[in-house]
Amino acid sequence: MAAEFKVRAAQASVGITKASLYPSLRITAAGGVNAFIRSNWWNVPGSLFGMVAGSVGQPLLNGKQLKTDYKIAIIEKEKTELQFRQKVLEAVQEVSNALVSIEKLQNQQQVIMEREQVLNESVSDADMLFKNGVATYLEVITAQTNLLQSQLELVAIEKSEMEARIELYRALGGGWK
Repeated sequence: MAAEFKVRAAQASVGITKASLYPSLRITAAGGVNAFIRSNWWNVPGSLFGMVAGSVGQPLLNGKQLKTDYKIAIIEKEKTELQFRQKVLEAVQEVSNALVSIEKLQNQQQVIMEREQVLNESVSDADMLFKNGVATYLEVITAQTNLLQSQLELVAIEKSEMEARIELYRALGGGWK
């Protein structure tokens, strides 16, 4: 949003500098009350027509400077527009990265859940073999350790997925950062 407001400000600046290229009639209180006395109309400090001639003649006398200011304002506007486009591209990239990350983590989570089901069966099979005297208790402990490692890995992936969702929320403009 900040980049968008900078573009709007730059566009307004171009309009202001373009308007300064043309003669204008400004009514100000610079001349004071004495400017309306007929004898002071042509006296330079505080004269009524002197101020009018200055505001009308300004573009003629400072034309080159005003044109340069106008060109600078156009260049600044183009620069802010490019910065705005860059910010939009960065935002799209951030959203895309977050979505891809979430998708990959969900796929990993699915694989680990399937592996966990197999390891659960492995633990029950090892326990049954131990009760029947065919397997050692070390095999049961190894099967349980494998299941625990798989469960810990699943929790870590769920945590990473939540972090990726938070990043997606931030990339879409949520949060304070």
